[in-house]
Amino acid sequence: MTEKTRYGFTAEAWRAGKAEARDFLIARARERGTTTYSELCDAVTAIRLRPYSFGMMKFLNEVCAEEDAANGIMLASLVTRKDSGMPGDGYFKFASGLGRDACDREAFWRSEIERIYAAFPPKE
Repeated sequence: MTEKTRYGFTAEAWRAGKAEARDFLIARARERGTTTYSELCDAVTAIRLRPYSFGMMKFLNEVCAEEDAANGIMLASLVTRKDSGMPGDGYFKFASGLGRDACDREAFWRSEIERIYAAFPPKE
């Protein structure tokens, strides 16, 4: 039996949203930048997520897991909180679940950002 909805969205819309998020985050990586949860919500039009919601957390976990499997990077590392400039607690918990050593949160996050930038160099 296939899953028909993901957090209130059709599976098709959820997949489309993840594709939009991936494209947006890769563009940010090529610019050597980051984004906020709110900016990502605005950029993804296939679904409407709220920053810091449970759906957003699961959405970003899936984006990370898929990119980790494909390229060994956690692409959602580029999504940060406005108040701290770093990802939220769920990001670090998920990273640990992927086998990453996130004990020193800032050092881990900064190294992951550099890995993402290396994977997506600026277009010439």
